Amino acid sequence: MAASTPLPASTGVPAAGVPATAPVTATAHRSNNLDALRLIGALAVIFGHAYHIVGRPFENPVVAGYPVQTLGVVIFFAISGYLITASWSRTKNPVSYFAARSLRIFPALALVVLVCMFVIGPLVTVLPTGQYFDAPNFWSYLGNIILRPQYELPGVWGDHPYPNAVNGSLWTLPAEFFCYLLVPLVFLFPKVARIPVIGLLLAASVWYSMTPPLESAVIWHSRISDNALMWVFFAAGAILRLLAERGMKFRTDVAVGLLAVYLVIAGTLPQHTTKIAWIFLPYIVLTIGLASTPYVRRASRYGDLSYGLYLWAFPVQQLVIDLWGVQRMSVNLVVVTAITALLALVSWHVVEHPSLKLKDRVVRRYARPRPQLAPAAGTPVEEPAARS
Repeated sequence: MAASTPLPASTGVPAAGVPATAPVTATAHRSNNLDALRLIGALAVIFGHAYHIVGRPFENPVVAGYPVQTLGVVIFFAISGYLITASWSRTKNPVSYFAARSLRIFPALALVVLVCMFVIGPLVTVLPTGQYFDAPNFWSYLGNIILRPQYELPGVWGDHPYPNAVNGSLWTLPAEFFCYLLVPLVFLFPKVARIPVIGLLLAASVWYSMTPPLESAVIWHSRISDNALMWVFFAAGAILRLLAERGMKFRTDVAVGLLAVYLVIAGTLPQHTTKIAWIFLPYIVLTIGLASTPYVRRASRYGDLSYGLYLWAFPVQQLVIDLWGVQRMSVNLVVVTAITALLALVSWHVVEHPSLKLKDRVVRRYARPRPQLAPAAGTPVEEPAARS
């Protein structure tokens, strides 16, 4: 694998009581399991990446037919497809929609990119300081802030078991933002055509995902076949959202049945897992996520750390190797998770939460939700909006 490429996908970032006519802000209280699921997804990415970063990729655990870190990313994309579609469906205002998406993604991303460039890089590079800052691939690393992935910094971590990659997790961000761009376009079609249109996009993504990586087109430094592996789950989540708006319920018995069938297929025909997983996993993930489980639903009471964990984990994992060498996996995971959780907590309180408050003000100012009748007694209240 080339040093400039990421870990590929095959190996692995209205609330109850709110009046029906009021715009729901991103920081509204939520009483479901979505935050917990995203936290699990972020931890799964850390766990799976650890095997590659310490030089033991062949021991990478496989769960439900996927490397564990890939399953973590699948969780993110399925949830995002559902919630981002809900966000646009609720407001249909491009200013508030794109401001909200941008304020969620870019401030925290800019922080981690700048820290890697101006703090971590100069401390660990094998190059003289002047040569490090003068290198062309130093300044081009800023492209990560505008979702143009670059994984290496000059002279940084070239002798590691997974060499040169400063933050191999960043490849998923342009893949997800591309989906954000498509959602409003889908809604230009008549209501009856939206699910078929997303279905066509999903089918195209399945086809692209089967393109061999070395034959895949690369656009904006992103390999299309890698991105398409995750687009299918975003599209499936979006379809489930549109079906939910038409009255579909997420049923536990259906989710259990789908899980059983999927595990049988994954166990007996593993070569077909990536071709059919989108049929099963998004429904299972969203059934769990939209449920409300005591204690589990309070996973974000100290802050929504999943995005910060995802952004910071890879450079922390490489830095731990740089400082203390390759350790036992258990020791590595404890040290990495502790450091990353602390950085994610700082990121949440210093950057992400203030950005979300600004995002809420933008939504309140520009959102013009359609008037709705108050729900009848006994009607389930719609799940709250995401912090995504």
